[in-house]
Order: sequence, then C-alpha cells, then structure tokens
Amino acid sequence: MKKKRLISTALAVLMAAGTILTGCGSSATQTGTSAQTSGSQTQAAASSAPVTVEFWTISLQPTFTDFFNGLIEKYEKENPNVTIKWTDLPYESIQEKLVTSAAGGTSPDVVNLNTQMALTLAGKGALVDLNKEATADQRSVYIQSLYDSTVIGDSAYSFPWYASPNIMFYNKELFSKAGITDIPTNYTDANKLAKQMKDATGAYLYNPPEFFNLLFENGISILNSDNTAAAFNTKQTADLLTSFKDLTSQGILPNNKWGSWDDELKLFETGKLAIISSSGSSLSRIKDEAPDVYKQIAVAAPLTGSAGMSRNALMDVVVPSASKNHEEAIKFAAWITNDENQLAFCKQVAVFPSTTKASQDSYFTSDTTSLEGQARAMSAKLADTSKDYSLGVEGQSDIQDDVNKAYEKAITAGGDVQSALDNSEQLVNAELKK
Repeated sequence: MKKKRLISTALAVLMAAGTILTGCGSSATQTGTSAQTSGSQTQAAASSAPVTVEFWTISLQPTFTDFFNGLIEKYEKENPNVTIKWTDLPYESIQEKLVTSAAGGTSPDVVNLNTQMALTLAGKGALVDLNKEATADQRSVYIQSLYDSTVIGDSAYSFPWYASPNIMFYNKELFSKAGITDIPTNYTDANKLAKQMKDATGAYLYNPPEFFNLLFENGISILNSDNTAAAFNTKQTADLLTSFKDLTSQGILPNNKWGSWDDELKLFETGKLAIISSSGSSLSRIKDEAPDVYKQIAVAAPLTGSAGMSRNALMDVVVPSASKNHEEAIKFAAWITNDENQLAFCKQVAVFPSTTKASQDSYFTSDTTSLEGQARAMSAKLADTSKDYSLGVEGQSDIQDDVNKAYEKAITAGGDVQSALDNSEQLVNAELKK
C-alpha cells in the first residue's frame, strides 16, 4: 500500500509540475512570435546556453560507474553547452525520489524505468510523448516490438534500453538420468515429459512462469480490444489452467512460486530443477554459487506457448513532462540508447541491445564455444520472437497481480478453476474502472 501511495503522490506532483511548465512554454512561444525579427539570434543563443541534464538510473553503480562516467564525458565533449548530472538509485527508492524532486519544483530530465513504471507514469500524463517530440530518426533505430512496449494509443513514452531475453539453461546430467534426449521447445511437449523427469530424478522439469506471462505466451488476450474490460476468462484459459492443475496436484510440477526467480535459482543450483529460463547474465552467478551445476549447463531456446513468443524483460529511458529541457533530454536519451552505446554496454554485461543494428552485430554470434557465447548467440536469435509483455495501459502491475490470483486460488490453494478465473476477472474489471 505504501508503494501505491508513493506512486499516486508522484503522479499528482509530476502532473502538476508538467502543467505549470506547459503554461510557461505557451507564454514563451507567444513572446517569441511577437519578436520575429530577432528570432534567429534568440534561437542561436538558446542553443549555446548552458544546460544541465539530470540523468537518473537504477542500480548501475558501482559496477558500471567508470563505464557511464566515460560515456558522459564523451557526450559533454561533443555537446560543450551540456552538463550531465548522473544519479544512480536503488530500484525501491526511485519512485520516492521522483516524489521528493517534483515536490521541490524540480524534476530529473532523463530517467531509467522498467516498462511497468513507465506505463503507469505515461497513463497519467507524466511523461513526454516521444512520437510527438522526438524526431523520426531518433525513433527509428529500435527493434519495433521493443519500442512498442510503452505505446498507448498513438503515443510512445520511452526509448527502449537494454533488454534481457529469456534463454533456457538446462541440466544435461538430469536429462541424461531421465533418458530424455529431445529438449522440449514448448509447454505442451514439456508437460508430456515432466513426469518422466520427476520419476527418474526427483527433480522438477521446469517451474511454470507466472500465470500472467503464461497467458501472453499462449496468445490469450488479457484485456479486450479497447482495454476497458478483462478478456481472459474463456474456455481456453480454463482448459490451460486445468491442465497445469492436474500436473501440480500430482507433484509433477511445482504448485507455488511460479515465475519466482530466486526460488527457481535455488532449485536449479541444488539439482532439483532441470530447466531454468533467464538472461545470459545469470550464468556468472550460477558459476560462482554452484560450479558443479554450471559445468552441466547447456543452452536452448526457452519454452513457449502456442503463440511462439518468449519474454524479453526491458529497461526503458523516459523524459518526464516536468523536465525543463525536453529537447536536450530527448537528445541525450536517444544518444545513451543508440547503436554504439548499447553495443558497448552489452560488452560489459550479458544484456541485449534494443536497437536493430546493434542486435545484428557479429559480437553476439562470433563465439559459440563458450557457454556465455552460446547464450549471446541465442539472445540474438530470439530478438524477433521475444518482447516485454506489455498491455499498453497504466496500472499494469496491479492488473498483473489480479490475473495471477487465479493460479494462486486454483493451483496453490487447490480451489475451483472457474471460480478462480471469475474472481480474477472481477478484480481486473474493478482495477480498470479506477
């Protein structure tokens, strides 16, 4: 509840600040119109006037301090009138900091958010519409499915930054003990093999993703076409949930903590889970924490549903409406997420770029001997068939929680499938009416 209050306060303050700045902008435009004879001189002076761009990121220091300081130094040399003031914040505090800064009459100019945060702010008018204020060249460099992650209607509210495509890591030793030679590519095939794995090894074959993601991966619409009501309470969904309930009630698949990364990792590192889906950056952690398991890892494409789509968790860069420097902020946001800089960052950490050109660089496919190189190559292969699971509406995190309650009631608590779906449908519809 505290987080929700913080978000609401942040939205109210940011919207108020944005309204004030919009009013100031209108006044300035009128003044400029009445002084057309000196307009070109004024524009030249403005372009060379000192500007400070406040840039906020999430949890990049101290690991990448030197890297980003180097980028910032380069940008300031190329743009001598611009000073970049970089602030790195923990994930759990960035919302509160937005409240504090906006309440004090200031606002960061460029902010790193995940897609859910961005959509929540965008839905309340607190972010700049990049389809209106960014240039066509600035918008055109990104993989379309990733750029579309924060599209609401005809507006887009972020430049996609670094991505983390899901990759399958599987334990070769467990598959060998179970006598499974063909690695499953989808949930249907995996569910047919899950009992064989459990009976032979005592390990689960896989842990299902959270129910919200499972619906995406099976092409089930969560909301109707105009995003005004829930659409997932169908026979297809009931059949899907029932099929998983049959497996979990027999102990063949886990019946709780679906999609819980920390719990999956513990099971995988202790040999109690044969498959884990994560980004390539997880390999170094597994290598440190469970070196014997690391030696047994092989890489494959992640399990998919009937839609053939896998998840690509995304970090975004946004410009708050309350920023006093829209043009310079957009310019820097586009620069920090351009082909060259994204590729350079991907060489620092196992993430994947959101730009088309960088994603096609040979760096991602040149090394197929090491496990890390195989993971990079798989990320490149999945670029066109993965996406951040976005509804394109504000309040997605609350809707997501409401959808997931269906699995919690039907599978974890052992309740009736249809009653669980009815309950989640009512919760989502109530959320959409707020």
